[in-house]
Order: sequence, then structure tokens, then C-alpha cells
Amino acid sequence: MNIKETPLGKEAISIVETKFGNLYFFDNFLITEIYEGIVMGEKEFIKVFDLCMDCYGLEKPFGIVSHRLYPYSVNVFELIPIAHKFKSVVANAVVAYTDLSLKNFELEKQLLKFKGKFFNNLDSAIDWIKKEIE
Repeated sequence: MNIKETPLGKEAISIVETKFGNLYFFDNFLITEIYEGIVMGEKEFIKVFDLCMDCYGLEKPFGIVSHRLYPYSVNVFELIPIAHKFKSVVANAVVAYTDLSLKNFELEKQLLKFKGKFFNNLDSAIDWIKKEIE
């Protein structure tokens, strides 16, 4: 079930629908739901970065929860050169439901050197992100 269909969706301060997925902005964290089959590359990450800057500014620490409902790809090699732009991101939680998603997350975490944790439910991921931001 996507965020929009839950009570949590009503708590978002902003919901942005893009060509690659839906972004739900909360006070100090973002939840992403990327569409099936999308390849998240530099262009998509720059769009996410720009939207985060509009919402949080350059200095406010925030977290990202990647709610991976659908299979999609992350082009890590396009993200590596621009990852420094996300310096306000304190932590990244990934919520997914397959072993392949876990393996992909571990590879992304190793290559991008970010603080992250894998979860199999959204509530636990949000609780962890909130604690990391405090």
C-alpha cells in the first residue's frame, strides 16, 4: 500500500508527483516511492535534491525513507559524483520486501558511504529516522 492510501499521507506537509515517483515531505524526513521499472540516475537525483532544498533548505538536517514498493534500479555510478550534495541527509532508511532489495541496498550503502538501515516495515523505518535526526 502506498503512502497516499494511508493516514500517514495526510500528515505530509507536501506531496510531489514526478515522472519517476511520488515524494512525501514531512517536517524532518522525506519518503520516496519510485515507480516500477524506473532507473534512478543523475537527473532524477538532482530533481530530488532540488525539491529537498526547497523544503528543508541547505542547513536543516533531514532523513530519507525509500519505500521500495516496486522494483526499480539505482544507477550508483551516476549518483557517486553528486552524493556530496546530500550532506544534510543524516540517515537513509530503506523499506523493502525482497532479498534482492536488501542486497541492492547493501551495495548502494557500501559504494555511497551513507548511514543507512534496512527495514521490512515502514513504521520501524520512520521511528529509526526520527531518532537519527534528533
